[in-house]
Amino acid sequence: MAQATLKNQQTIITNERTIITNQRTILRNQQRLTLLLGNQSRIIRNQQAILKNQKRILSNQGRILSK
Repeated sequence: MAQATLKNQQTIITNERTIITNQRTILRNQQRLTLLLGNQSRIIRNQQAILKNQKRILSNQGRILSK
C-alpha cells in the first residue's frame, strides 16, 4: 500500500511538472502572439495607406488622360 501511495505521489509530481511546462509554453506563445498582433495592426495600416495612395494615383491618371 505504501508503494502505491509513493507511486501515486510520483505520478502527481510528474503531472504537475508537465502542467507547469505547458503553462510556460502557453505564456511564451501569448507573448509572441502579442507581438504578432501588433505587427498585423501595422500591416493593416500600411495596406490602408497603400490603397489610399493607389486611389490618388488612379485619380491623377484619370485627370491627365481626360485633358
